[in-house]
Amino acid sequence: MVQQETRVNERLLDISLLRVISIVAVVAFHVYGMMYADHFPKSKDLYHQIYWTWNQCGLINIAMPMFVFISGYLFAFLMRKGKYPTFGILLKIKIKRLLLPYFAFGLIMMATTGNFHPLDLLKGDYWHLWFLPMLLGCFVISYGILGWLQKNLDVFISILVITFILRLSPLLQIVPKIFGVHNILGWYCWFLLGCFVQTNSYYIVNFLQKYKLYMLLFIIYLIVTILKPTPYGVYTWYLLVAQVSIMLVIWYFFHTLKKDYFNHLAPLISFGKYSFGIYIFHNWIALYLISRTAQKIFPLSDWAMHHTVLFPFSLFVITLFLSWGISWLFLKNKIGRILIG
Repeated sequence: MVQQETRVNERLLDISLLRVISIVAVVAFHVYGMMYADHFPKSKDLYHQIYWTWNQCGLINIAMPMFVFISGYLFAFLMRKGKYPTFGILLKIKIKRLLLPYFAFGLIMMATTGNFHPLDLLKGDYWHLWFLPMLLGCFVISYGILGWLQKNLDVFISILVITFILRLSPLLQIVPKIFGVHNILGWYCWFLLGCFVQTNSYYIVNFLQKYKLYMLLFIIYLIVTILKPTPYGVYTWYLLVAQVSIMLVIWYFFHTLKKDYFNHLAPLISFGKYSFGIYIFHNWIALYLISRTAQKIFPLSDWAMHHTVLFPFSLFVITLFLSWGISWLFLKNKIGRILIG
């Protein structure tokens, strides 16, 4: 049995590692996805054949829900610790943390990619930055109901199930794109799942251990992924079952790791502190690395054609570490800390 109360720093190490896994997977998804987009016309069909299934139907179907799950988990933890004593404090912190970088970097990215349409930011779904206003909505909704849900387990489970049903609803297709409301409704299930798991982590761990259910959940994920590979953005009930299953398995694995293992993983945990900045910068950086200008300077098209393993992997690693480096530099100055700190 896992002790119900552990030290704060130990209890969050599992989430720190999940954050690292998620950001690495998201960067890989976008970089490998660029290989079968229109950036390299001569080789895009080849890359589509090699990478599309595992990238579009596997990697990102875990990474993005996991990111939202982590946010919900941390929110429930911090609420219990009194991090946000009033709604006003929460709103002030989250607007600074999420909306400020959304608009600031959104405008910069628009201006530097030849697609400057500032009003599009009001839709709340600009490029990969859609994640930020969506999270703000999740925090705002949860602040008023989380305490009540935590005291009423049956209601908590019922609301959680309803949010997953909503994820499958065709009604989401007609929700107006006004400041990310459509994304909030579609992704809130993962945020609430994170809140639920954090609130009931002691019981969930013991339940999974007692009946070895983590093995069953992993098998469910494998069966669905192999027999019914579903691309990112297409939602089915069996995909949601598979996603929830693998998410619980991964969380359980890291949550139950012995403390000694975390000591060896300290560099990864440190790397995870820059995940927010890496998320913001990576897509932008990758786009420049394979831009027309870059292709005029380097024979990228030839490298892509003849090195279908080494080239995308190298591009992924370079993108990841450049994003980390820029994030590190930002956090070394006051303005940078305001934007991504």
